[in-house]
Amino acid sequence: MAAKSPLFTYVAAGSANLMTFGVGMGYGWSSPSLPKLNGQVDPQSIPLSIPTTVLQDSWIASLLSLGAMCSPFITVFLSEIIGRKKTLLAFSFPMIVSHLIMIFATKVVDFYIARFMIGISSGCMFSLIPVYTAEISQKHNRGLVGITLNIMLTLGHLTSSVVGPYVTIKMLSVVSLVPCVLFVVSFATLIPETPYFYVLVGKKQEAEVSLKKLRRSSAVEDELAEIVKSVEDLKLTERGNFGELFTRKHHLKALFWAVGIMFFQQFTGIIYVVSYTQKIFDAAHTSLSADLEVMIVTAVQVIAVLLSTQAIDRVARKTLMAASLVLMLLPNFFMGLYFYLLEFGYNLDPISWLPVALLVIFISGFNVGIGPLGFTFAGEIFEPGVKCWGVTLATCTNLMVAFLTATFMPSVSEISGFYAPFWIFAGFTAVGIVFVYVFVPETKGKSFLEIQRSVRSEK
Repeated sequence: MAAKSPLFTYVAAGSANLMTFGVGMGYGWSSPSLPKLNGQVDPQSIPLSIPTTVLQDSWIASLLSLGAMCSPFITVFLSEIIGRKKTLLAFSFPMIVSHLIMIFATKVVDFYIARFMIGISSGCMFSLIPVYTAEISQKHNRGLVGITLNIMLTLGHLTSSVVGPYVTIKMLSVVSLVPCVLFVVSFATLIPETPYFYVLVGKKQEAEVSLKKLRRSSAVEDELAEIVKSVEDLKLTERGNFGELFTRKHHLKALFWAVGIMFFQQFTGIIYVVSYTQKIFDAAHTSLSADLEVMIVTAVQVIAVLLSTQAIDRVARKTLMAASLVLMLLPNFFMGLYFYLLEFGYNLDPISWLPVALLVIFISGFNVGIGPLGFTFAGEIFEPGVKCWGVTLATCTNLMVAFLTATFMPSVSEISGFYAPFWIFAGFTAVGIVFVYVFVPETKGKSFLEIQRSVRSEK
């Protein structure tokens, strides 16, 4: 039996996810910053000569997701050649440069370029960090180590929501540089490459050194033997390739499950809510200030993620994902109904608090299940030799849907009313519940070898 992982395993995951913290700040940036760029808030501090339009705002918000779609395939190619660690370090630099651009931005195109570059780094983080954390963890804590991504993502989002309304866009960019620099310093100097990567490239001695550093123990022979056995039993002494995902039935099944989870994760409407939280509250005519309501929602988001750490390795993955989708379905439906009634002249002042409560439930639902487990599931369902390719395709699906919803749903709300996007998301969320219940296999508490044997044996 493997010994319990020492604190350093979690330190390694935390260090890797400092860049995820930066990604979270990037996603949270839109809510406090777009009202400043379009002149609705603090018009005297606009760094541009003229305020932005609705279309320009939607592109600034969504270009992060578009940039993120461009990097995963380059990420997987590099990670199979130079390793997970060096690839993550290489992709931290576009985000650093992007914040420097926004510090000195004076034109809309500057923000387009910067947001696209943040997306390039984000695509790498979303596709590779689940692989990295899965490969440094053990079966009893793989979910907890993997959820570090969501913890840091939500903390970054909260930081932007709390700091953003009270500082200039330039200062918010300065603050956003901090986790990026900390990542480069800590990850480059303290954190090892994954033992799985070393075994995959035939460097068993380096794998042993990596394990000893991660576990802070010299007694790693049993765990190393299990990793080697996993690679050999799955016939992965030769490197996997992209084509194998589509030529072997068990790889196709894993891809179908992972892509499906990522598709429905984003079609809950999470990116729309995150990017336009302040705009949604302004349109809902709620009783509190939009800035305060955004802070409440993002704070609850962090609390929900922290609470999910108590359940993620104790409750079945399917149960958590299905329950979280149900918790998101109801707010989507009732937010749509609220805006429908508001648009047709009903007096909703007595329940003006309802949108805040509904989005709190929505955000909580996302972060206790489908949010963190989407990436955890993708990181554990594929065989090591095709893991990077499979996670990359699943991540690209996630990012493509995020880009589409962030770009086009604001226009849908302008044309059809604020209720339309929420009812569209409710429909997709309902289908997602059925997908999880019918198709998704259980992986909790299983080693990688046990998961892959189960995938191969399923009909």
